[in-house]
Parts: sequence; C-alpha cells; structure tokens
Amino acid sequence: MANTIDPALAEQLRRESEQTKDDPYPAGTTGRRPNRQKVYSVRLSAEEEAEVQRVAAAKHLPASTLVRSWILERLDQERSA
Repeated sequence: MANTIDPALAEQLRRESEQTKDDPYPAGTTGRRPNRQKVYSVRLSAEEEAEVQRVAAAKHLPASTLVRSWILERLDQERSA
C-alpha cells in the first residue's frame, strides 16, 4: 500500500469538499440514525487516518460518518452498475 495519497484522489476530495463545505449532506437527505448492528475494523496507516480526519474536519463530520457515507455511496454505485 502506498504511503502517500494519490494526487488524483486528493484533488477529487478537495473538489468534493469545496462543493459541500456549506451543506455536507446531499440534497433531499434527512438526518436519521438507522439501527446499525455490524462493525467493521479497517486498518489504515497513520497518514491515511490523518487524511480521513482532515477531510472529515473540513466537512464538519465525524470521521466514522464520513467513512460510512463513502461505503454507502459505493454500494449505491455497485447497485446501479
């Protein structure tokens, strides 16, 4: 695994952060806490974890919420494919 973030990914994250800095939630969403029952452990390097924390802070979200949203977005993409 690389020790640095891919420049293209960093640029994509920067653009997404700029687009959502005033409203971090997609249009039409409502705040809710579904009953989450499974927990996954993910190993990240210190640099990767710091990057997740940085992006989450820029979006004013807890890191776990940000990571969960990434997973759910990807699942939506996979369902659409």
